[in-house]
Amino acid sequence: MNFLSAVTRIMRAESIIRGDTDAPTTFSDLQHGATINLAQIAIQDELQELVADNVLPYEHAGTGSIVTAASTRSYSLPSDFVRFFGTPSLYEAATNTRLYEYKGGEVKLMHDFYDYKTQSSTPQWFYFDMTTTKKLAFWPVPNDAKTYTFDYEKDVSVTAASDTLPFHNEIEAQAFCRLAARRFKFLYQKMDAALLANDPEHMKAKATLILLISGAAPASQYAAIYR
Repeated sequence: MNFLSAVTRIMRAESIIRGDTDAPTTFSDLQHGATINLAQIAIQDELQELVADNVLPYEHAGTGSIVTAASTRSYSLPSDFVRFFGTPSLYEAATNTRLYEYKGGEVKLMHDFYDYKTQSSTPQWFYFDMTTTKKLAFWPVPNDAKTYTFDYEKDVSVTAASDTLPFHNEIEAQAFCRLAARRFKFLYQKMDAALLANDPEHMKAKATLILLISGAAPASQYAAIYR
């Protein structure tokens, strides 16, 4: 299901589009311009919530890589990088080793090692370099070329009408539309979106979606068993 189809489904679910009303063919259609925009925002906001909750397998982008160079401390991450998949780490195949994030990050490193930006050797740790783009830096600063690979979660946001929703199949996309439709209703009726956290239909829709995404049958019991 693409972004435009999801917007259309939400507008049908909320009776904005009825049987005798043409569905939008682009996001620039004038007939339902305001509600199209609200449906877009509802979908984007709900995707952000799911990404923050780390429940979308679609986020797992596979493998990124960094090739170090002597005396170069900081390196750019992929443009669609959101966060590491699992425990942040970098794998170096030649020596079959992993580097992990320096505990406390650059703030602690700068007090532990005053010359951390210039001390050069084989890297032992990495840390996030807080700049205008997403970057990693190494400590010590690399003294030769090595290739480090890492698994990461990518940006799965949708902006163009033809963008595919980040779900594996149609039933997941339909369940997501049910979830986003609830947010759309709150936006359309100018209700406080903060109330969604305790809205029964929103909670039920989200639970249904997560169960479909999980890839395993739900537990048949929740209480402890005593034998």
